[in-house]
Amino acid sequence: MVKVAINSPSRRTPMQARSRTRVDAILNAARELISEKGSSGLKIHELSERAGVTPSSIYQYFPGKKAILYALDDCYINETYELITTRLELISSLDEGFLSLESFIDDYYNWYKSNTAVSDIWFGMAADKSMKDRELQSSRESAAIIIERLSPFIHKIDMPTFEQSAMLLTHLAGSTIRLCVLTDEAEAALLLQTFKRMIKSMRINLVNS
Repeated sequence: MVKVAINSPSRRTPMQARSRTRVDAILNAARELISEKGSSGLKIHELSERAGVTPSSIYQYFPGKKAILYALDDCYINETYELITTRLELISSLDEGFLSLESFIDDYYNWYKSNTAVSDIWFGMAADKSMKDRELQSSRESAAIIIERLSPFIHKIDMPTFEQSAMLLTHLAGSTIRLCVLTDEAEAALLLQTFKRMIKSMRINLVNS
């Protein structure tokens, strides 16, 4: 499974188990505080208290708040990859693959909605150029997972179309889910249904191309 750290501000990578435990405590505390107060309200002194570490320990691993936000975003990106991989792990046909992608959209929405810090981080940093680069690379990596799993069921002549469809699907999925979390449940359900119809049309286009 791909692990990402895309254009992240420089930070020390923990090597020992004790250090990794400390970093996990910092990130878990940051996730809690962002869920409660938003990323703009994240303060190092509050984070140190919540994580049970000193401020100097935080700066030992993260040069600043932005590095913490990017580290959390890395975690969320990798969880997205895990969701896609799990859904496509046992498929045995193209139809199963596309049905699994439809199910993934529901998984993704429910996961995104249950992790309130995800949308706060993304919306808070959306104007950051490096965030846009990260989103693009994440879309490419997600598309690569789909291409790898479904390519055995795709005719060679259809592969260029399929590769572009996979890229569009993964990139638009993120935008769709972020739109859904801004709406009420009824509208979100309609948007998700419409997006899943788009996935069906991708499958039909492959058959008819």
